[in-house]
Amino acid sequence: MARFIAAVLSGFASGGIYSLLAIAFSIIYMTTRVINFAQGDVMMVAAYVYFLAVSKSYLGLPWPAALLIALIAGAIVAMIVYIVALAPLGKFDPNTNIGWILTTLAVSLILVELARLVFGEQQKTVAPVIKRIGSKKTLFQLTPQQYLVIVIGIVLALILEVLHSKTQLGRALRATAHDKATASLMGIDTNFMVRYSFLIAGVLAGVAGWLLAPIIFVSSNMGTLVGLKAFIAAVVGGIGSTRAALVGGMTIGMVEQLSIYGGAGEWTNALVFITLIVILLVRPTGLLGEALIEKV
Repeated sequence: MARFIAAVLSGFASGGIYSLLAIAFSIIYMTTRVINFAQGDVMMVAAYVYFLAVSKSYLGLPWPAALLIALIAGAIVAMIVYIVALAPLGKFDPNTNIGWILTTLAVSLILVELARLVFGEQQKTVAPVIKRIGSKKTLFQLTPQQYLVIVIGIVLALILEVLHSKTQLGRALRATAHDKATASLMGIDTNFMVRYSFLIAGVLAGVAGWLLAPIIFVSSNMGTLVGLKAFIAAVVGGIGSTRAALVGGMTIGMVEQLSIYGGAGEWTNALVFITLIVILLVRPTGLLGEALIEKV
């Protein structure tokens, strides 16, 4: 039973990371109707920035200051992705013009190659924010960093859900997501809402990189598989909703850790994709997603 509880808690920890990035995918999708395939690599860049800022071999800053720099870096890189990959496409219909798929993928590959050329292939270690006290084991064998991931992932998801459901900014975001042209006619600056979505997505990627760096180390390819699984989490939950992204992230995290607990560790990635297929067969809009109805 203790091992099972540990697997469930580990699922929450993994799901916390996936949820943060899934929310980032969803927020950008809400305002642009496109998927930013560079999202995982924005997280990777933010993780490298945090490593440079906190490492004693470089800046050696306290972790709060290093985290702030990483969040700013994530926001800046996310805006660069928007300026380079989407803005040049101009006014386009994402349903018919698929150029954004190539451009966001291209930026993703460029970020990976730049990180590899600058930092090399060797993984970088980052000390966790909360360290173990001596050799004392934590509850159910999880590290304090993993518990931190669970708490921050859920808290941030809830904060964003309240922000987007209860505030004027959130209503403007939902209006832009529902009908960008009509929202613009009603006085909403839809271009600002698009930039806002990329900034928030960049900050969430920075938080995810900060949380994940001490767990899996920092490397140029750390964001590739994590970003893909976060996208799957967004689709599983129902892309376009922060609440659904949280549910999707936790679902994928649970599938991963319970498959390892059940002795199917080699099938973990395959089971994630199988979960996606099964859920889409049963509910094509995701667990909490709703079908879009358009008047013609």
